[in-house]
Amino acid sequence: EDAGIRITLLDTLYLHGGLGADGYGPPLGVQQRFADHSAAAWVERVGSLQPTSTQRIGAAIHSVRAVDPASMSALAGWAAERGAPLHAHVSEQIAENESCQAFHGRSPVALFADAGPLTANFSAVHATHLDNADIAALAANGSVVVMCPTTERDLGDGIGPTGQLAATGVPIALGSDSHAVVDLFEEARAVELHERLRRRERGIHQAADLLAMGTVVGHRCLGWADAGLIAVGQRADLVTIALDSVRTAGTNNHSATEAIVFAATASDVTDVFVDGRHVVSNRRHVRIDVASELNETIKELMDHD
Repeated sequence: EDAGIRITLLDTLYLHGGLGADGYGPPLGVQQRFADHSAAAWVERVGSLQPTSTQRIGAAIHSVRAVDPASMSALAGWAAERGAPLHAHVSEQIAENESCQAFHGRSPVALFADAGPLTANFSAVHATHLDNADIAALAANGSVVVMCPTTERDLGDGIGPTGQLAATGVPIALGSDSHAVVDLFEEARAVELHERLRRRERGIHQAADLLAMGTVVGHRCLGWADAGLIAVGQRADLVTIALDSVRTAGTNNHSATEAIVFAATASDVTDVFVDGRHVVSNRRHVRIDVASELNETIKELMDHD
């Protein structure tokens, strides 16, 4: 609340330590710190959370590696009853697909479809290694794909099929995941630039579409359908971007969207308004010293045994 932003907490169900050809293994080592005992225990724990007007509670299935189909179904039911967003890591790595195929005889997307999560409130995070049937299933159910291109780049996991997803009508949002880079502009242009490298052609995604991935589609998949657009009835969530930095100088009205998506960085954001409240002014937060807070928090985490 001191930061002045709205947030969706996607409380994550994590039950198993991994999936192999012989089935699921128990959580081991540090996995035990964040593993739930069961889906029922997760429901009881999440039920104790009391969100404020700036907070919403959603659900996340960590992955097919950590959650079995019966537990997936339990979370899907919980989310459906509340109209809450439901996310999951999906086909992030080839090894994940192979282990799912070996034990369940189907792809992760097909497993989610059979277990119930695959709906219009479902977001498949990463979705790096999908086949045609997976993409068709996501499109048929109106599910969103959350691409994390700087994370895939950092981990060497691959390039997601964003061109095919867009052509099939699957909405694409942007995520940061591992925080390899915390810059939504970089995530947006990376979607297009990665596709250029793969397909050796340009213009697969238009700048306006890339901008929508980081605004209206992102809000939608987090359960805020009334945000992400400048329009009557939408929340007054606004940012101002400097058009006179060394990256954006020379921008005019006709090229503003392209300049913002393909040249701007997070450092070019000067002001932020949340529900009409001025949260960041002239690149400084109005309430807290962000750099100091981050430094202290990260140090505390890194020093924790």
